[in-house]
Amino acid sequence: MTFHEPRTPRARLAGRFVWHYIEMVIAMSLGMLLLGLVWSAVLPGDTRFDVSTLIMAADMTVGMAVWMRVRRHGWAAVGEMSLAMFAPFLVLLVPYWFGALPGHLVMSIGHTLMFVLMAVAMLWRREEYLHHHHRLRVPWKWVRRGAVVLAVLLIPGSVSAVNTIGKFGDLYRARSDAVSAQPVARTHDPAKPTVAFLVGGNGANAADLLGPYEVLAGTGRVNTYVVSAGPRLVPLTGGLDIVPDLTFDELTRMMSERDDRLDAVVIPALQPPDPAESASISAWLRQQSAAGALTVSVCAGARTLAASGLLDGRPATSHWLRLSGLRKDFGDVKWTSGTRYVDDGNVITTAGVLSGIEGSLRIVERLLDADTARAAAQRVHWRHYVPGSAGRIPESVLEPSDVVVALNASYQTGPSTIGVQLTEGIGELELASAFVPYTEYSMVGHTVAVGDGPIRSRHGLTFVPRSTVAAAGLDRLLVPGLDAARRHPAATAGPRPEYLHVNPEFAFDPVLRDIARTYDVQTARFAAKTLEYPVLDARLTGSAWPWSATLVPVLLALLGAAAAVATGMVFRRIRARRPGPPDAPAPEAPPVMTAPTTPE
Repeated sequence: MTFHEPRTPRARLAGRFVWHYIEMVIAMSLGMLLLGLVWSAVLPGDTRFDVSTLIMAADMTVGMAVWMRVRRHGWAAVGEMSLAMFAPFLVLLVPYWFGALPGHLVMSIGHTLMFVLMAVAMLWRREEYLHHHHRLRVPWKWVRRGAVVLAVLLIPGSVSAVNTIGKFGDLYRARSDAVSAQPVARTHDPAKPTVAFLVGGNGANAADLLGPYEVLAGTGRVNTYVVSAGPRLVPLTGGLDIVPDLTFDELTRMMSERDDRLDAVVIPALQPPDPAESASISAWLRQQSAAGALTVSVCAGARTLAASGLLDGRPATSHWLRLSGLRKDFGDVKWTSGTRYVDDGNVITTAGVLSGIEGSLRIVERLLDADTARAAAQRVHWRHYVPGSAGRIPESVLEPSDVVVALNASYQTGPSTIGVQLTEGIGELELASAFVPYTEYSMVGHTVAVGDGPIRSRHGLTFVPRSTVAAAGLDRLLVPGLDAARRHPAATAGPRPEYLHVNPEFAFDPVLRDIARTYDVQTARFAAKTLEYPVLDARLTGSAWPWSATLVPVLLALLGAAAAVATGMVFRRIRARRPGPPDAPAPEAPPVMTAPTTPE
C-alpha cells in the first residue's frame, strides 16, 4: 500500500510566504530603532548623510539577519537577504557622491528597491521560506515568564505613558477660550533697519523668539515686529500666549506705505504649521529673501527655513538633538555642528535655543556695528559673545545620565503645576526663562501664565495670561523679572510668590539654580545642555539626582510583581478547586497464562 503526504493548499502556502515577509520587515524596523538608539548615544552629532545612511542600512540588515537565524534559516539565505537590503543604498550613494542624486531620493529609491529585492530573494529560495521546520517554536514556560514580565512593567509603563503624553501635549496646547487682545501700536522709523520675527499658528519656542527679540529691540536702533500668516493668539512654550504685531499682508502694506523694506527675518522653532500655513510661510520667506532680506533661523527654526529651499547647497546648523533628523529630511543642506552660528551671506543659522542670542548679536553687527552688538550683549548679561565670529560649542550627544529627563517626564514627584505671574514691563528674556527650562528642557512640570489681564513687555510685546492665581490650582508661583522683584506685586491668593530675578545677571542663571535646588542638579545640567548654555560658573547646588523619581518606577514595578503573583495564586487555587473527572473503572487484569503441567 502506498501512502501520500497530504499537500498544503496553495492559499496557505501564499499566506505563510507573505507572513514571513512581514516578519522580516518588522525585524528590520526593530533593528533600525534599537541600534539607532545606540548609535545616537555614541556617534558625534554631525554624522554625514552618507555615513548615517549606511549605518541605517546596516541596522536594518542586522535586525533581519538575527531574526532569520532565530527562524533557523541557513547562512546562504541570510547572506542573500542581507545583500538585497544593503546593496541598494550602497549603489545609490555613488551618484550622490558625484552630486547627481539628492539625499532625499537616495532614501526613497533605496527603500523601494530594498523591499522589492527582499521579495525577489524570497522567491529565489521560495522553498526556504515555506518549510515547516522554519516555524518559530516558543516553549510554554517562556510564554508564562513573558506574561509575568509584562505584568511587572504594565503599571510603571502606563504611568509613564500617561504623564509623558500629558506633559508634552501641554507644551503648545492652544487655549480653549476666545480671549483676544490688540497689540501695541508702533511708530515705524524708516531710517532704522527693520527685523520681523516669525511665529506660526500652532506655536513657537519662547526662548528662540524672545531672546533675539530683546537683543535687537533693546538697542533702540531697530524696528522689531512679531509677524504671523494670519491674525490670531499664538501659543508659546508652556502656556504663554503672544499677540503678533502684524500679519504678512499688514507688514507688506505698512512697509510699502513708508517706502521701506524688510532687512531681516528671524525664524524660531515652530510647531508644525498646517499645510496651507506652511506653504504661505515658505512662499513669504522666499519673497523676503529675493527682496534682499537676511533670513536667520534659531535652533529648530532651521527646519522651516530648509523647507523653503533657501538652505539648499549651503552650510547650516541647528540644535544638536535635531541635526540627525534634518540630515535625513534635507540631504541637500550641508549640516554642521559645534558652532554657535553659520553665517553664509544672506542666510544665518544658529545652533540650539540660546545660541539665538549669539545669532541676534551677529545681526546687530551686520545691520549696525560691532560696538552696538557689544553693548547689547552687556545689556542682557550674555558672557559668551565673540565679536565678529561664531564661538565654538561642545558637540553634544545623548548620554546615559540624560535619562533624567525621561524620569522627570514619567515620575516627577516635586511641585509640578507652576504658575508664572505676568507683570507689566517684564523683560522678554526674563519671561522666556520662566517657561522653557521647567517644561520642554527638564520636564519637571507644566507652567501656566497667570495674571489679571493682558500685559506689555519691556519692548512692547503683548501677552495674555491663561488664568488667575486664585483659579489655577498651583503648586508654585514664580514671579520673573528684576523690576517685579523690586516692586513685590502682591498676589491675591495661592502659593507664596517666589521671585526668580533678584540680581542683575543673565536671566537663565537663577532659573537653572532654582531647578538644581528645588529638583536636582542633573536635571539642571540637562536643561542647560539642551539650551546649549554653559553652566560652569552658575554654581548649581542641590541633590545630585532625582532619587524620588527613580524610586517611583521601582515601587510601581514591585506593585506589578505583587499583582502578577497574586493573580497566579488565585488561578492556581481556582484550578485546584475544580472537580476532577469521574473515576473510571479500573481495567480488568489480563488473564495469567500458565504453562500446562505434566504428570509425574
